Amino acid sequence: MYGVCMRYAKNRTDADDIFQQGFYLVYKNIGQLKDYRALSGWIKRIFVNAAIEFNRRTYQMRVVSEEELVINESVVDVNQALSNLAVDELTKLIQQLPKESRKVFNLYMVEDLSHKEIAKKLKISLSTSKSQLHYAKNLLKQKIITNTNSKKIVGK
Repeated sequence: MYGVCMRYAKNRTDADDIFQQGFYLVYKNIGQLKDYRALSGWIKRIFVNAAIEFNRRTYQMRVVSEEELVINESVVDVNQALSNLAVDELTKLIQQLPKESRKVFNLYMVEDLSHKEIAKKLKISLSTSKSQLHYAKNLLKQKIITNTNSKKIVGK
């Protein structure tokens, strides 16, 4: 569950806060669990909701402008760059995304929610969800490419 917290948090301190809140909510609401075979999914949903609520209380959502969506193209193959990253490196790059984009990215890519579900959960419009995901993907792509290029320079 700490991995879930890290995906939604910008740093370890925030992840620790989300983690603590998540376990508090699990402990507090364990009596509401009807089917113990669904325990792991139930716990994960509590942690995701705790992370979203933490971000909602801590940070304000903003709409991304079209200018921010434009990122220069690069000749580096993103798939090749991605295969060179370790999981913890990728997690750190995801943590560097702006909070609002990171939330949408995690809900869509990791939690497999639709834009409609994300919009409802985060209380944003459908188009905002789509633009935040697009922005997050492009920014993450750029970070992956930059990370790969910097490794090549250091490795020479």
